Amino acid sequence: MRVVRDREHSDGAPTIEGTGIRVEGIASAYEHSGYSPDEITQLYPDLSLGDVHRALAYYYDHIDDFRTSSSEPASA
Repeated sequence: MRVVRDREHSDGAPTIEGTGIRVEGIASAYEHSGYSPDEITQLYPDLSLGDVHRALAYYYDHIDDFRTSSSEPASA
């Protein structure tokens, strides 16, 4: 599977194709919760280990975009 952006799903956030699982959720599990890539596949059984690594690579390749979007205030 690959990382896709679809405005009709997940508000256009990058997701793993065909799953609706957001790249940001995978990265958060890795960075903030301390899960290993193997453990993340247990959290998200639809993902292969390659999918997790692909998502993390995408996240780190676009980290400035993720940091910018997460620092924007939510609209009221």
